[in-house]
Amino acid sequence: MRAAHSLGVSIVLYKAAIPEIAPLLTALQNQGAAKIFVVDNSPPGFAGKNDLREFPAVTYEATGRNLGYGRAHNIAIRRSAGVYKYHLICNPDIALSEGVIGGMIAYMDQNPDVGLCMPKLVGTDGQMQYCCRRSPVVLDYLSQIVLPGSWGNRRRQLLEMRSCDYDKEMEVECLSGCFMLFRSDVLLRLGGFDERFFLYFEDFDLSVRSQSLARNVYIPFTHVVHGRQSQHKKSWRLKLVFASSAFRYFSKWGWFSRDGRAKS
Repeated sequence: MRAAHSLGVSIVLYKAAIPEIAPLLTALQNQGAAKIFVVDNSPPGFAGKNDLREFPAVTYEATGRNLGYGRAHNIAIRRSAGVYKYHLICNPDIALSEGVIGGMIAYMDQNPDVGLCMPKLVGTDGQMQYCCRRSPVVLDYLSQIVLPGSWGNRRRQLLEMRSCDYDKEMEVECLSGCFMLFRSDVLLRLGGFDERFFLYFEDFDLSVRSQSLARNVYIPFTHVVHGRQSQHKKSWRLKLVFASSAFRYFSKWGWFSRDGRAKS
């Protein structure tokens, strides 16, 4: 194992077992994560820490019920951010490239005005994923329903900043919550995720709030592989959760403008 970075990591599970994320845990340990907090939102009967002897950096906690994405991560953030200089919010469907942790931490060390950074995302198919966002407004999603092939496509490309060069470093409003490296003092001042968001939009909200304290930066010189799945498109229950979170986000930040000012 390499020398430990001053880095805590949080991973939230739901109906997944430790063996399924063993390659990720191994990679995080090998790249120097000092502590990995695994918070399991699975219901009784699904949760189970299994054998963690090969993962000495891992601390496991089963919540016994689905607390929501942000609230579960906040359990780890409260334990990590006061101890470690950096905190990584990481999805269980991430695969690390060689040296990505060290590269990102070195970048943060060299740029103290950056509070949040994220590397390039590559799908399991090898295609780049557009992880940078402008702060969304309601028309970005309404257009997907009304005219998805024309208006919706234009709005999606604008939202995902596709006219920007994803091979260059850039400062952005919102970053995907699947792999966010934070300066811990920024996370502490923000209080972590807004727990009123059960799932969806909590990463956008945290990104926008982070900009009030430091810069959000996308760095393309390193990458991770992300097995992204849009589950809300396959489930009516998740569609309702998505709609509820969207309503909360737009009520907080504005329905028709990207002015970056919270309404509540």
